[in-house]
Amino acid sequence: MTGSVDEGRAVGNTHLDFTKTSNPISLNILIEKLMKYGLDEQRRRCTENWLHGLAHRLVISGTKSCWRPVTRSVPYGSILCPILFNIFINDLDDGTEYTLSKFTDDAELGGVADTSEGHNANQRYLDKLEKWADKNLIKFDNGKCEVLHPWRKNPRHEYMLGAT
Repeated sequence: MTGSVDEGRAVGNTHLDFTKTSNPISLNILIEKLMKYGLDEQRRRCTENWLHGLAHRLVISGTKSCWRPVTRSVPYGSILCPILFNIFINDLDDGTEYTLSKFTDDAELGGVADTSEGHNANQRYLDKLEKWADKNLIKFDNGKCEVLHPWRKNPRHEYMLGAT
């Protein structure tokens, strides 16, 4: 991306934010992905028991709700939370030639957009990311997603993520 800007080419750098770090992810999809990446049966069962054995409750001014099983998401604040979330989003960039940097709760997509084909390719990839999110039952926070247009001669293309 930096090299393209140095060459005077227009680029689009799209910041994609997941709804929050503790974004409720499907535990079943996470387990499937762990198996895909080679987690053996014994460790799968141990991880699955740990994830499916969790419960939570709400406490407001000392009044406590009933314990409820956690059916979505990994426990926020645990040492495994960022690792498991990164495993969950690891396939976000499968099959793309664009630069996609993944972090714990967001991602950065970058691509050259100095031609209509470059702009259209960036939009097609954003559409692909939206389909990935739907398939994986996860959401982007459209209010926090934004496009950066480095270089002053950049045509500032507009992109869509879902309906936004």
